[in-house]
Amino acid sequence: MKSGCLKKSFFGCSAVFLFFFLIIILLLISAELPDIDFTSPEKVKREYVIEFDSLTNEKVINSSFAWKLVDNRLKKREFEISFRLLEKDVKEAMNFIEKLASMSYEELGLARQYTDPITESRVVWAEVYRRVYNNSSPQLKSVLEGFNKIFMKENFDARDKVYFVITFVQNIKYERPGGTLDLFPPLGTIAYRFGDCDSKAMLLYVILERMGIDCAMMWSYNYKHAMIGIKVNGRGNFLTTNGKKYYFLETTYPNWDVGEIPPEFGNTKFWFVAEIDVSRTSLESSDTDSSETETRKNIRPSPATPE
Repeated sequence: MKSGCLKKSFFGCSAVFLFFFLIIILLLISAELPDIDFTSPEKVKREYVIEFDSLTNEKVINSSFAWKLVDNRLKKREFEISFRLLEKDVKEAMNFIEKLASMSYEELGLARQYTDPITESRVVWAEVYRRVYNNSSPQLKSVLEGFNKIFMKENFDARDKVYFVITFVQNIKYERPGGTLDLFPPLGTIAYRFGDCDSKAMLLYVILERMGIDCAMMWSYNYKHAMIGIKVNGRGNFLTTNGKKYYFLETTYPNWDVGEIPPEFGNTKFWFVAEIDVSRTSLESSDTDSSETETRKNIRPSPATPE
């Protein structure tokens, strides 16, 4: 017995043919059209929520964070902290980075020509970091006030205060800022709630220095990475400059302790250390102790950006 369209009505067969025809058309269209990504990572990365403060007539940014901390009394707790930042301050900080990126060596006060790329990279980036530090330090007043409120409420001792700030920065999302310098100012990292290795290291540097903790900036050309060094009674990996031991501290991701280095970045001879909160003269004349000069003279540091 025969079956199929020949035995069915005209409309029934037409519906079948029409269905397959539409399928073929859709397949042809999908094969010819390129994949389109409707997402806009750059736009998402550059957005923050702005509110209007009716009391001050100012635009403010509320930036909130949550993370876990094991305090000195061995209690694992989750903390939340929010900062109210003036949008104009954040814009000023971001504009400073753009201005810095467009400056010539002469405008940076580095007019002499460098025949050695190692020296050039060391001096130029030390100056960039130094200028970002000096410009950023006064801008973090409200951030420091936010930390102090929690310190008083929790009655933290000195150690807990330091580890509270360290874990806060370590838990900030890692993401590259982009731009010419690929660097966020500390206030930008707080506002956008993400940053890369040297952006987060710079943020922690400013906060800890304001808390009275002596710090140094550490970065490596070979590893394309940056960390912070802190002067504490510790153990593990460190570098020495100006007669002071600075222990490595990884800020990119959580759960790294003072003196620890990720194995892939473990050769300390490929790291450069600089106290960026001192004058440029000090940076140029006193990089490391003389005992380390020979082992480190062939190192070419850079801000942690790939070539």
